[in-house]
Amino acid sequence: MAGLRLFFMGICVLIVSIERIKGGSQMKIGKYSLALLLVMAGCTAQPAVSPSSEPTVETGNLTQTAEQLANVLVTQLGATSVQYALMDNGEVTVSGQAGVFAKESDQALSAQDQYAIGSVSKMFTAAAVMKLQDEGKLDLDQPVAELLPEFTMADERYSEITVRMLLNHSSGLPGSSFSEGFMFVPDTTAHDTFLENLKTLHLQADPGAYSVYSNDSFVLAELVVEKVSGQDFTSYLRTQFIEPLGMTRTQTSVGNVDFNAMPKVYSATQPQRALPADIVSVIGTGGMYSTAEDLCRWGLAFMPSSSMLSAEALSAMSVNEAKKGIWPTEQANSIGYGLGWDSVELSPFAQAGIQALSKGGDTMYSHTAFVVLPQQGLTCAVLSSGGLSSYNQMMASTLLEQALMEKGVISEALPHYQLPTTPETVPAIPEEVQAYAGLYADSTSLYRIDFTEEGILNFTIEQMPDTPTPLTHVGDGQFLLPSPMTNQLFSFEENGGHTYLKVEAVTEIPGLGYSATTVYYAMKVEENPLSDAVKSAWQTRSTKTYLLISEDLHSQIYEMILPIAPVPLSSFAEGYVNAHQIVDENRAVAIVQIPGSGSRDQFDYTFFTQDGVEYLQGAGDLYVSQDSAVKAEVGTMNVTLNDQGHTQWLTLDPALEGKTLTVSSDSQGVFVYDATMICLYNCVTDGEKTITLPSGGTLGLAGEAGTVFTLTIE
Repeated sequence: MAGLRLFFMGICVLIVSIERIKGGSQMKIGKYSLALLLVMAGCTAQPAVSPSSEPTVETGNLTQTAEQLANVLVTQLGATSVQYALMDNGEVTVSGQAGVFAKESDQALSAQDQYAIGSVSKMFTAAAVMKLQDEGKLDLDQPVAELLPEFTMADERYSEITVRMLLNHSSGLPGSSFSEGFMFVPDTTAHDTFLENLKTLHLQADPGAYSVYSNDSFVLAELVVEKVSGQDFTSYLRTQFIEPLGMTRTQTSVGNVDFNAMPKVYSATQPQRALPADIVSVIGTGGMYSTAEDLCRWGLAFMPSSSMLSAEALSAMSVNEAKKGIWPTEQANSIGYGLGWDSVELSPFAQAGIQALSKGGDTMYSHTAFVVLPQQGLTCAVLSSGGLSSYNQMMASTLLEQALMEKGVISEALPHYQLPTTPETVPAIPEEVQAYAGLYADSTSLYRIDFTEEGILNFTIEQMPDTPTPLTHVGDGQFLLPSPMTNQLFSFEENGGHTYLKVEAVTEIPGLGYSATTVYYAMKVEENPLSDAVKSAWQTRSTKTYLLISEDLHSQIYEMILPIAPVPLSSFAEGYVNAHQIVDENRAVAIVQIPGSGSRDQFDYTFFTQDGVEYLQGAGDLYVSQDSAVKAEVGTMNVTLNDQGHTQWLTLDPALEGKTLTVSSDSQGVFVYDATMICLYNCVTDGEKTITLPSGGTLGLAGEAGTVFTLTIE
């Protein structure tokens, strides 16, 4: 999904983060760990495994444990359905489901139900690249531009990007600069236009400087695979991996997927409102569909006896590449990028000398955890509609830990990393630590840090300027924020010429599992004084909303709360808007350089005026000032989309509340939002029906250039 949309999605995640740091519970996921949301994050041939039509019958306690864990996901953590499997040396020993196929039906779930696996697709891309290296057709340290001459950018550093940098997230690419990547119908636009979009973009960091999660990198890797192999990506995966491993329920978004046969997904804001299945059109970064049992078969590709990849390739993939660049010092972590993997040193396994390789995947509504213990021959996959991949990973880790005990690999539960406790006497804060007071930023927000004589660090978020969160000094410049389920430890590190706020978060969810994450959460930045003219221009924009006009009518973005871009001039810090530093009257730039997820999907803001109308450009996104919106009125009116096919927006006066809207058009791209921009009606998801207008709100019309909409309000 393109950058500004992901940026404003980050604002919603930030709201959750605020609740989490406050310890509040207005949002269900707000009760849990910072780590959970920081993570949207191995030749003798093995015989091919034939998929079973029914879940395997298991013995021992693993089945009961899996059922209990899945029940927690469904009853407490927002999952509508869960599908899981565990494979031990080629045999599926646990397989099952929990929840419901659909809230409105009694259809049973089965092991054959497919789910969108999101970014777990990246492991197929990484494996494809490694196979091509095994065959001598490319080299990991070869510049991408040599393999793909069509790849250019408006930044001369692009020529330094290597294939390895794509797979370890250190390419410096903006993040998610494709348009129309998340859809409700199959589409190839994002794939087909990706290189053209990159031509006008700049890198966010020097290639290789640090690893920050990058969807763009894997779209580009997909194109490299196609170029070098001479096959389309789907055909290559099918012939090289999917068919040899007997993965009969694994497909890509351009395959013959029966999207209507998938377990249902639901609106986050209207939990009873069913939506069409997730369709991610950028296959290499997130566009694959599979089952838990099939993903366990995929785990065979990463075992020491793999027939898919060489021992050298498997070894290279399992090296912690993130530590080669800017990265926090750590005791335990759920993040540590290998080649494709989110973590090659997953806690708590790593602390016991057991290598666990993990990859999570989150689309808008579907979530997957994929964990492989290659030396023990174990793979676990947990898929869900609703919930989060981080929760699914907790379930997978707990199940694998019990499997290790049953196999006799370990004799007791693995020890969990513990943070310090609050001391009886709070030690004084050293002067050198107090020097870290000041302004900090990540990709979505600004923060202030100050210290008190009583040994307290006050952490203040821009969105809550009058409610600082106090953390207690526990010694050595470390500050503790405890809670019943999550403990967080703040400290400071200098790295790569920057000052970072480091957060260690340890979460234990009763009945589910454990997670430990260490990240650079924010980077210290300076105040940015503005001239009167520049400040005035941005103050004027602060009173407005900018509306998305460049997305296809089938895009999932219209279903979310984010077809808008507010640009509030910060009153919290001089010269910032949404944590972007203002440089002149029309531009604000992304300046933070945080590895992991803290600076992912950043794009500069550029405003321009054309024919008296102000626009906002960010990567592949184009927004228009709300001033251009037409006022909807009682009666009949015609609206024609312009020559660029831009979405047309209309405002709904509160007096129209309760009135009926009828729309006639050859292209039914109609969306109705309430005053808070929650989507009440989406023609793509809801079909044709009578539309009752809310009090206030907005109406969007999308389609091909020149489409005429006839609106009747009565």
